[in-house]
Amino acid sequence: MSIDIEVLSETYTILKQYIPVKDRQEAADNLMSVLVDLLGDIDLQEFGGSDNNLKKALKEYVEEDTDNYNDEDE
Repeated sequence: MSIDIEVLSETYTILKQYIPVKDRQEAADNLMSVLVDLLGDIDLQEFGGSDNNLKKALKEYVEEDTDNYNDEDE
């Protein structure tokens, strides 16, 4: 099954209206933690760029992934 990024972005935009502003970053973080296993890097970057909360969640994921990679090298 392939996930269409446009549909995913549209769905996220609709649903975030129902999430209190104070909880949106946590929601984006949780969503991103699921999507990193389902999307390729290009699609993940595209989706992550569609919203400030998603950008931050993606940035944290990339930094965490890089930290884990560096720990394995040592």
